Amino acid sequence: ILAQLKLYETLLWFMTIDNTAFSSSNPHAFQINFNSLYTALCEQQKSDQATLLLYMLLHQNSNVRTYVLARTDIENLV
Repeated sequence: ILAQLKLYETLLWFMTIDNTAFSSSNPHAFQINFNSLYTALCEQQKSDQATLLLYMLLHQNSNVRTYVLARTDIENLV
């Protein structure tokens, strides 16, 4: 449970709200540091929750998928 909390804490820490991105056309916009997300997921690779989050991000977010595939140290996720 401590590892799960650390992952969630890390994700929340690096999520930066961009107030200028909020508008009626895009009310759920935010920015996230993909490098920090990638590092946090690599550190928690034995966690089922982290694996599920990575799976969902890779399949549902093309920006995350592009970033991960462009990394030269992708073996850290395995």
